Amino acid sequence: MNLRYIQFVAILLWGFRVDELLFAIPMAMLFEARFFTDRRWALTRQDFYRVADLTAIGLIGLLLFLFLNRAEYHFITTLVQWLPILFYPLMIVLAWSTTERMPLDVLFYSLRRQREPVTQSWDMSYVFFGLCLVGAGTTKAGQTWYLIAVALLVFAALFQLRSRRYHGNLWLLLAMSIFLAGTLGHQGIRAAHLEIKEMSQRWLAQFIERRTNPLKTKSAIGAIGRLKSSDEIEFRVKSLDGGPPPSLLQEATYDSPSGTDWLVLNPQFDVVTPYADFTWRFRDRVPGESRAKIYLEFGSETALVPVPGNVTEIFDLPATDIRLSKFGSIQGEGLVASPGYEVSFRRGDTIDSEPDRSDIFVPPEYEETFEALLPTPASDALDARNRVRELLSGFEYSLYQDVPQRRDPLIHFLTEAQAGHCEYFASATVLALRHLGVPARYAVGFSVQEYDDAIDMYIVRKRHAHAWAIAWIDDRWQVVDTTPAVWRTAEAGQSGMLRPVADFFSNRLFLLQLWWSEQRIEDYQTELYIIGGLLVCFLIWRIATSEQVRLNNQGRDDEDASQHRQGLDSPFFRIEETLAADGFARARGESFERWIRRIGHEELRPMLPLHNRLRFDPAGAPRELAAELEHRVNEWFGSRSGSA
Repeated sequence: MNLRYIQFVAILLWGFRVDELLFAIPMAMLFEARFFTDRRWALTRQDFYRVADLTAIGLIGLLLFLFLNRAEYHFITTLVQWLPILFYPLMIVLAWSTTERMPLDVLFYSLRRQREPVTQSWDMSYVFFGLCLVGAGTTKAGQTWYLIAVALLVFAALFQLRSRRYHGNLWLLLAMSIFLAGTLGHQGIRAAHLEIKEMSQRWLAQFIERRTNPLKTKSAIGAIGRLKSSDEIEFRVKSLDGGPPPSLLQEATYDSPSGTDWLVLNPQFDVVTPYADFTWRFRDRVPGESRAKIYLEFGSETALVPVPGNVTEIFDLPATDIRLSKFGSIQGEGLVASPGYEVSFRRGDTIDSEPDRSDIFVPPEYEETFEALLPTPASDALDARNRVRELLSGFEYSLYQDVPQRRDPLIHFLTEAQAGHCEYFASATVLALRHLGVPARYAVGFSVQEYDDAIDMYIVRKRHAHAWAIAWIDDRWQVVDTTPAVWRTAEAGQSGMLRPVADFFSNRLFLLQLWWSEQRIEDYQTELYIIGGLLVCFLIWRIATSEQVRLNNQGRDDEDASQHRQGLDSPFFRIEETLAADGFARARGESFERWIRRIGHEELRPMLPLHNRLRFDPAGAPRELAAELEHRVNEWFGSRSGSA
């Protein structure tokens, strides 16, 4: 495939689209310059092995770099954008060598170990042409003109491969029809994809494990059987001032019970104005505040941000905006992968709004139960808190639930089972406090409890997800956690035997990512230039010292252009050229015997022995033989003209 000028434009298109024109211009010029000279390098297969191995090392390095820097670079998009640069050395060496096609063992290391030589090869111009076009399509800007440019380039490339038996205008009409059908089909598939995606998101939102909805949370109240707990590490917390970290990290609070769920009746969110770059302040800072860093990578662009309930400021949060609800839920928008963020917090008021009527509402179905359990009114909020704690002090913590059918799970917990997990205790506490006249809300988040001295941080696992109550006491919201403290050891007892091994490798990977995130490419700029320069110099020296040859007009190796290879003037080649123009071209490497059988021109078979002798007889062919072949070829052309 002759991609002259076409590949040049494709490289420039890629460079322009991905803002790499400083690389694309010299790449395209060097690639195109080979058409203006007949000098080539006679490289050995070992030379190609070295360049391919260097490309493989570069690919591995690129994958590692993108994995460790996925907070800054989109992994797949950046990889596709850089592939033309990565494979360019292999392509330019092939282009300036006497080898037209790339043997497969150069590209695949496993094939090099075969005993028999590998004969299969690829025309790498196809591959590199496609890499440039796909890499250019990874940006969203100017999609319309990009598609038009790609269509024109593809048409130009395929036009050279069209069958000559049909007129060019007919081929162009068919190609345009295919492009139009493909465009319409793409739009239809994309519309269907977006619809299915939206439906799937609505369906999966009901089962998602991490809490990402500040307006509703599903609890496991009433679940049958043992709750499954996960030892997987969710994130890590490190104190930055030497003191203890926050014991609870709050994701959201809710005010309205609805069956086994909790809702928010007022969905209002307010956008918080940034105090500085990636910094949001909720209250004025005061001396003596505590600081901690939360190493959490967000898996979606919008998510709830775990923070202490009494947070004052968030630093280095990788978000474009954050929104704050009246219930203290912080929702990040435009979140990207990042090692973590810092929080400043102090004892005292939380960022939740003051209570309203919804915070003392008790569903009618629970009034009779709480009236029986707590018949006497409380003298004040402190008395109410103490009485609720006393009520639940004899209850046990249990991961196993067995609620009879048609029985309210919470009433069954309070009156019969008297055993449950944190969501039972939190829900019962909120409603009990409200029954005694104290405003209360249901809070969810994580408990920070497990310290790992190997990394000097606290580990928060999925099973550390927790629920508790907050109550309005002494004119501020205070945590009221009535879940028995034994819940920590009870859930830890469910851990598997391989947990220490998994933690070890997880922590090692985390420390590696943490170290890498603190590195800056600018710190190693000089070393990278030196290494890259040495590799380029070695490659240039190795290629420059290789044997050089000149190509004749047919592109074959020939040290003397005047030297005439035996049998190249065989008149049989005229028949081959004529049939190729009619669309019956002989494939690369295809023998004349197989070609004649494939195209069905059996009248050519008697001429083939004469041609082969004229072409390959070491002793040379007599003039009579050449004259005989010339006569038969002329007869064939005569019969062809007569039939036409």
